[in-house]
Amino acid sequence: MAKYIIALLLSALAGAACSGTAAAPDGGGGSTGADSPSGVVIGPLDNHCTGSDGGLTVQPVGVCQVIDPTTVPANAASCNVSFDTAGGTGDGGVVTSTDYGPTMYGSAGDDDDCKYYVSWTATPIVKNANTFFTVSALRLADMMPVSCAGVRPDVSLSISHGAPAPANPSTEIAPGVYQVGPIKFDASGTWTVRFHFFEECSDAQEDSPHGHAAFYVNVP
Repeated sequence: MAKYIIALLLSALAGAACSGTAAAPDGGGGSTGADSPSGVVIGPLDNHCTGSDGGLTVQPVGVCQVIDPTTVPANAASCNVSFDTAGGTGDGGVVTSTDYGPTMYGSAGDDDDCKYYVSWTATPIVKNANTFFTVSALRLADMMPVSCAGVRPDVSLSISHGAPAPANPSTEIAPGVYQVGPIKFDASGTWTVRFHFFEECSDAQEDSPHGHAAFYVNVP
């Protein structure tokens, strides 16, 4: 329960202050409901990190095996993540992953590998206008903010219809809180927005900081 309270507080504070696709749940039509925040698609709560005993499955985060040393954050010493610039391209190294979990409804859930608790809010979504997302992430292992993740979005309406992603990693506006965008949705419907974390890290290791979480987003 604590992770939900912390994530909500982070999102509220921010509001005040591997490509992939997934099919839309209703063929592109989705509705947020009268009381839903901007873009949120209502549906079943995600529980892919819930074990058979009802407990939470957690994958602790280990060392980042860096793919490209030039992408290591300048403030790496303060990131609470260790970066190994010699390990990312070794034998059997895997640069990216397409092992994505199901796209989630709502505005919060655990990432595909059960490393992070991710929540988001969005500015009012209007077709053909810039949209910004505020994305908050906490490590499930200790509920600490996920800093230096360089969040990048992957945005699609269908397997053949996407939207350009921002050229640079997202700005971290508070510890573990990122401003993602601008993103311009050029059609109405239920889009999939996948947030990628630590893309400079190889995804070959199970405990790699590399992660991703996808949500349905309604565009009126």
